[in-house]
Amino acid sequence: MRFLNFHFEPVSAAVALVATIALIFFALQTSFRRFHSRKGKQHVIGGTVLDQFFNFHRLHDFTTDHAKKHKTYRLLSLFRNEVYTADPVNVEYILKTNFANYGKGWYHHGILTDLLGDGIFTVDGEKWQHQRKDLFMKATLDQVFKIIIGVDLDTMCGTYEEGTKFSNAFDEASGLTLYRYVDILWKIKRFLNIGSEAVLRNRIKVVDEFVYELIRKKTEQIQKPQHDSHVIKADLVSRFLALEETDPKYLRDIILSFIIAGRDTTAVTLSWFLYLLCKNPHVQEKIAQEVRDTTKLKNTCNIDEITTALTEGTLQKMNYLHAALTETLRLYPAVPLDGKLCLSDETLPDGFSVKRGDMVSYLPYAMGRMEFLWGNDAEEFRPERWLDENGAFQQQSSFKFTAFQAGPRICLGKDFAYRQMKVFAAVLCHSYKFKLAFENEEVNYMVMLTLHIDGGLHLARYHLDFKYLAAAVLALVIAVLVAKKHGRRRKRHPIAGTVFHQLVNFNRLHDYMTDLARKHSSYRLLSLSSSEVYTSDPINVEYILKTKFSNYGKGRHQYEILRDLLGDGIFTVDGEKWRHQRKAASYQFSSKLLRDYSSSVFKGNAIKLAAIVSEAAISNQAIEIQDLLFKSTMDSVFNIVLGVELDTIGGTYEEGSKFSSSFDDASAITILRYIDVFWKAKRFLNIGQEALLKKHVRVVDEFVYNVIKSKTEKVHNQDDKPVRKDLLSRFLELDETDPKYLKDIILSFIIAGKDTTATTLSWFLYKLSKLPHVQEKIAQEVKDATGLSDFSKPEEFAANITEEALEKMQYLHAALTETLRLYPAVPWDAKICFSDDVWPDGFYVKKGDLVAYQPYAMGRMKSLWGDDAEEFRPERWLDIDGKFQQESPFKFTAFQAGPRVCLGKDFSYRQMKIFSAILLGSYKFKLVDEHKSIHYRTSLTLHLDGGLHLYAYRRFGYSNS
Repeated sequence: MRFLNFHFEPVSAAVALVATIALIFFALQTSFRRFHSRKGKQHVIGGTVLDQFFNFHRLHDFTTDHAKKHKTYRLLSLFRNEVYTADPVNVEYILKTNFANYGKGWYHHGILTDLLGDGIFTVDGEKWQHQRKDLFMKATLDQVFKIIIGVDLDTMCGTYEEGTKFSNAFDEASGLTLYRYVDILWKIKRFLNIGSEAVLRNRIKVVDEFVYELIRKKTEQIQKPQHDSHVIKADLVSRFLALEETDPKYLRDIILSFIIAGRDTTAVTLSWFLYLLCKNPHVQEKIAQEVRDTTKLKNTCNIDEITTALTEGTLQKMNYLHAALTETLRLYPAVPLDGKLCLSDETLPDGFSVKRGDMVSYLPYAMGRMEFLWGNDAEEFRPERWLDENGAFQQQSSFKFTAFQAGPRICLGKDFAYRQMKVFAAVLCHSYKFKLAFENEEVNYMVMLTLHIDGGLHLARYHLDFKYLAAAVLALVIAVLVAKKHGRRRKRHPIAGTVFHQLVNFNRLHDYMTDLARKHSSYRLLSLSSSEVYTSDPINVEYILKTKFSNYGKGRHQYEILRDLLGDGIFTVDGEKWRHQRKAASYQFSSKLLRDYSSSVFKGNAIKLAAIVSEAAISNQAIEIQDLLFKSTMDSVFNIVLGVELDTIGGTYEEGSKFSSSFDDASAITILRYIDVFWKAKRFLNIGQEALLKKHVRVVDEFVYNVIKSKTEKVHNQDDKPVRKDLLSRFLELDETDPKYLKDIILSFIIAGKDTTATTLSWFLYKLSKLPHVQEKIAQEVKDATGLSDFSKPEEFAANITEEALEKMQYLHAALTETLRLYPAVPWDAKICFSDDVWPDGFYVKKGDLVAYQPYAMGRMKSLWGDDAEEFRPERWLDIDGKFQQESPFKFTAFQAGPRVCLGKDFSYRQMKIFSAILLGSYKFKLVDEHKSIHYRTSLTLHLDGGLHLYAYRRFGYSNS
């Protein structure tokens, strides 16, 4: 339990150890006296609770070791014995025959009550019977489903901050509650409110506040006369309220008991199931084949087809899958140990006596490993043990296979759990093969109430710990049911998968989305709270970006992710704020003065880059050109926006280098927020990546505010008002003096101009290195346009690159555009739908849906670009006279379109053409490793993963002396 590392205080541990050693002798003496005072013999002593304490990290294997020696044994503790059994005869006696004599009792109730109150897992007698009856009446699949989604916590995406806080607090409270079983000082610490008990109290407070607020809101809903009774009564809380069960404490206890029963157990089992399939690939393949045989589907069908085919009939036929899941539960039961309290003295069937007050536990984890129960292969994963000679599933005694308890307390949700696990397992095994990311890494459990995998389960490159798996289970089940519900009312785009599939395919995300786009020009991916709609249809793109522009914007979700770094800049806001900044920026970008100034900056930085390339060419050293391009474009955009020479490529300006480094780190961490479901909690606690982000944002802000302050003073103190060329100075001259406003707009311009151009130039040079005939054709065009030769220096090329010369470089312009078609700097762009709408294709999108168009996928569509869509062919952009010809911006979407079309498009082309002309006019480029495959890194912009390593060769003759 990793979080206990912070709460297991050295002082408390030392006190516990000394106290236990001091008292253990007393306990042994007391036990010895009780042994002689009892009627009947007692079970063999296997150790003391101190042994449990020292073996806490391997607790269940510790109990298994003892159970292999003695089917039933005792551990000694203060004032009572703890009896553990793996004998099915004793288990049946405890759970069924003499059920009334074994319950939770005061001991378990005392440990669990702070978190679970008087819920069904903490009480006995009349209270238990009352709740058991209520839950049995309501625990249908439909009701359980609606109980789960009555409130959308969205822990997977982290959009609901209070829900994420609740989930985290509930996890920690569960772990700390379990710790009480081995912490003999927990009551003292609770009384003093120190250590782990102080943390537990804090976590329970968060849990209680959330649940009581939910109950209050539900109560108000149910009491409103105008409510829709059918909708309100769908979830369990509302149904209890409708039956006039209005005691908030009673409802709170029921809710938390139901959550702890239904949330972790299924996800824990599925995690171990996938782990075992990775270790036993022949089982994985056998399950996949069974799913294909029973559903009559091929590997190529989409998620909607699979889920539709998973009827009760097909699930019933999946006997091998059922056996594999049951075999998983045998070896890795979700609840590995279950304890009762003996309520009166008696003798177990094995002839040994137990005394009133003894804790009596049966051991599902240990029982699954007993050779006397399962044979010599007990510790092997072998689903076949559950099948008869005809391949039909055969049950075992519930007192031998105890994963779902037995007797009167048998798990009510057993059938629901199997159904949920089979649906999820069938979809995954049908669609994917799984492999452990680290095959030699040992996988262990984390000691908690349920058998979590410690550190999660890493498959391929993806982290599937039990929380994400639970969220994925819910996403799948919820999404399919919601889709069917809405499908009856309005036509929705076809379902191509879930957001879980994006996670599984994260390393090839854009190609995965392209594969889906080839099947459906517009499709949906389902998430826990809404749909995500992706389109490659130019008609839909035009509708989103232009026709119905006002209905699609950044929205609250993206604003919250970006605002810590970019504030209220043009890329984070909608509405009036966006229009004001757009108007101001548009005015500045249309200035000839700024255009001329930017051209001189681009040339200067291209010459600096050429000097570094020249040194590498002379010494025959490889260069990592992507990193150099990032630095060079950063220097360029910084100079144009702020009028400051950052010189990251030369490293002469220390403060500038600090700013650049912090800005890069802050940008990367901000991007991580899109996939880190816990970022808000980390920000609140100021830990991990969010603590680093805060530090880097502070460096960025201080630097920019100092530049603004310095510029403001210069503008105000100089009487002659010299012509100022950088954007900041021009804004100041227009009396835009609010530092926060200026800072936000400046950083937005920097992030827009820094990575995008460098990324495109990197892919451009990669393609030219793969296609030397294109590289030579561009080099010749540059020489023709500038009137220079191979013997010219980079400085000479820069001096001759005029507006007229750039205009003549039509093939270069086409090659850069072809690069952007195949490798757009921003591979997909998302908006939020503000109100329900119907697209031109006739399909319905809902308020709150994430709506994205896909430049990367669109560039590869044969329906848009012909059969050679995936070939790099600049000629497709030229007419018969060799002149560049535009395409619709709703087909070629690299610069967006409509009102949000990129203001810096012309500046971007100018910078890329100047850098390309100077570099290609002076050098030839070749890949260091021509056989190495180049991939992108999944990020907001399409960086080359690992950079681009090239050799540069001087074109003939010039000396660098």
